[in-house]
Parts: sequence; structure tokens; C-alpha cells
Amino acid sequence: MDGVTVITNPTVSVRVTSTANSFEALRRFNRGITIAEFKCKLELVVGIQASCMDLQLFSSTDAFLQKLDDNEALMGSYPVDDNCRIHVIDKSGSGSGGFEDLSAVEKFQLPDEAYDKRSGNTEFKPGYWVGVKYDEPLGKHDGSVNGKQYFQCQPKYGAFVKPQFVTVGDFPEEDFGLNDEM
Repeated sequence: MDGVTVITNPTVSVRVTSTANSFEALRRFNRGITIAEFKCKLELVVGIQASCMDLQLFSSTDAFLQKLDDNEALMGSYPVDDNCRIHVIDKSGSGSGGFEDLSAVEKFQLPDEAYDKRSGNTEFKPGYWVGVKYDEPLGKHDGSVNGKQYFQCQPKYGAFVKPQFVTVGDFPEEDFGLNDEM
């Protein structure tokens, strides 16, 4: 077969499913990575450790083709084509679907009267504003603006910001090295 050159796309779009969850994700991968590298990338998609994965390859019509069981082989050495499905089996024994049953999750509920106290228009500027209580005295006020109290905090610990600039979370205290002796 001299003179025959096979040219394939260096990437492939596959559907990814797993025993750990019920969703299907469409992802693009490079055919030149090993199955071991592929498993590491799948960790972020399915939430299963690479060392605990078994991979099954299904055609675009969901017919089983084969297992992807050689960690050293390149992904392109298997018959993986666009729209194939790769099913990840969690062999860790940790159970599956732990995050699927939302009825088991305790939910925070704010009573309507408490919500009404926290929402509404401000008198100092039009638009939506979020009242923020800082951990450090980096604010402008104590939760009140022009004599109207919107929330309570120590002086210089409060501010109002636009919602798009708010990131909610429990962040570790930053250490700027200010307590170090010289």
C-alpha cells in the first residue's frame, strides 16, 4: 500500500457518561494522548479518580465496541470517532449517585418576611445593590447610607456593590506578612 496516506482529525468529540452520575457530557480530546492521560482529563468531567476507572467505548449508535484498557496506548489507536460514547465505570466501590439525590441535601430557606427585609430598592442610588459586610475595615460605612440603616456592621466594615462584582464563599484569611518582625 505504497502511496496511501491516511489523514484523520487530531481531535475527536465524544460523549462521556459514567456510573457516578446521570448526565452526559460532550467533550473534545486529542487522539495523541495515552489512555492514562485521558483518564486524568476525565476525572474533572465525571468526578472519579483515574486509578478507579474502567472505560468502555460505544459507537455513535450506542453499540458496545470494546474496553479501553491499555493505559499506555494512544487514544487514536482505538476506533474512537466523533459522537462515540465513552462510559466510565467507577470501580472504587464508593457507591454511585451520592450527589444525585437532592432530597437528602439540607437546604437553607429564608422566610418571606426576612427576604422582604433584605430586598428592595435603595434610596441612595437606583438599581440593584448588594450589602457587603467585610472581615477587615475596608468598607465605607456601618450598613447605613444617608441616615438609613440597611444592615448592621462595625463602622468601615460595610459597603454596597453591584451584584456582578460579588463572589460568595468562605475564603481563608490572607497573610500579607505584616506581623513578621523586621
